[in-house]
Amino acid sequence: MAVVTAQMVKELREMTLAGMSDCKKALDAAEGDMEKAVVILREKGLATAAKKASRAASEGVVTTVVDGNNVGFVFEVNCETDFVTKNDGFQAFVNNLQTLISKTKPENLDALLASQYDSSSSVKEAATSLVAQIGENITVRRFERVGSGKNFVTSYVHGGGKIGVLVELSGTGIEAHCSNQALVELGKDVALQAAAMKPQYLNEQEIPVETVKAEEEIIRNKFLQQGKPEAALAKIVPSSIKTWFKEICLVDQLFVKDDSKSVAAYVAETGKKLGIADLKVSSFVRLELGQGVEKKAEDFAAEVAATVAAAAKG
Repeated sequence: MAVVTAQMVKELREMTLAGMSDCKKALDAAEGDMEKAVVILREKGLATAAKKASRAASEGVVTTVVDGNNVGFVFEVNCETDFVTKNDGFQAFVNNLQTLISKTKPENLDALLASQYDSSSSVKEAATSLVAQIGENITVRRFERVGSGKNFVTSYVHGGGKIGVLVELSGTGIEAHCSNQALVELGKDVALQAAAMKPQYLNEQEIPVETVKAEEEIIRNKFLQQGKPEAALAKIVPSSIKTWFKEICLVDQLFVKDDSKSVAAYVAETGKKLGIADLKVSSFVRLELGQGVEKKAEDFAAEVAATVAAAAKG
């Protein structure tokens, strides 16, 4: 059986907000598998904030570029410590990338890395050179592009580069309204919504079938453990799934600035006022700094012991 450490219990607690003892029991039952432990807690109704990739941690910056209100780009540059993000060389590199992206409009990350950064190097080579100058690993890790050039695109960066969002709005004749302040404000509001409410998908059609089935199973097991009869689950499970959609799908979420309407309804209503009968959110991208990067959890006691030993030798 896998050894469950205090650090693992702490991480699961941070992921789910469940009690420490419940986290320990779940990890024991899951034989140390963090994802299985989250499912166990959710089935018992003990997990209130299951956050995927909560162990993801990295420094750096996420930022955006929007060209002509109809094409947008968001990218992430990672480094090892927050101190480096304040380095002049690091900041110049990020600023130069913004300028380069605006000019060349790369299609994807590979195209960006291969782009000519200066007279003698590509973006990838320039990042490598920066590593030698600063002494930390620096990578352009993620890059996304939104917009075909025909719709309205806007962006929002939160926390000085902790979260970057792109939102694309579409509708018949929208190109004639791209400078309209009401449309600009609507786009910003939707981008703020995406930053704050952490939607995982645009709408329920985007959710993979296997993901929905897995959630249905979690809900089913949760209510069975609460003593609900099997016959009642035929109504309970579909209703709970609809609620789940409203939590994880951007257009189904209640709009933060007017929680009497969904995001989709508010956008459509604003569209009618602007004369765009079919205005909708057609796509969005949300990048959060360090998302998906595993950062080694340090053993504090071992670190202290090593420091003491080193001091004794000195």
